[in-house]
Amino acid sequence: MKMPTMPLRGLVLGSMLVFALPSRAEPNACSLLKPSDLNALLGGVAIATPNGGACKWTAPGSTRKLLAARLKASGRGAEMAFAGARSNAGKDGKSKVTDEAGIGDQAFAVQTSFGVSLFTLKQGRMFELQYWINAAGTAKDVEALRPVAMKAAAAF
Repeated sequence: MKMPTMPLRGLVLGSMLVFALPSRAEPNACSLLKPSDLNALLGGVAIATPNGGACKWTAPGSTRKLLAARLKASGRGAEMAFAGARSNAGKDGKSKVTDEAGIGDQAFAVQTSFGVSLFTLKQGRMFELQYWINAAGTAKDVEALRPVAMKAAAAF
């Protein structure tokens, strides 16, 4: 029985593309920032607690915290997740959304009831920072989080 050659050629070409692509090591969410990057933001010496693909940063004596999470999907999946998050941000009518320039390829901040979330898309990968201040986030909180997000994006 003669095998069709077109599907086989496509399969071989596809496997060559998959194996020819360089693999990119994904950074641990805690490695995106240093404690010194967060001391002022958290009001004390920052301590990281890893949790799978996420990291929780706290400081003794402070009620503020920062959660850093990276999306495992990359490429089109991360782009779609970013677009979905951007589309849904602020739909509750209570959260204020602002696009952020100079952080990754695309970024936006959301002032929420707990503080601020900042979503960043960089080279087909996405991460989120959640700055918990236990109060409604303000433009001042976004401003405080912005330099931290820029450092995280540089390490991502």
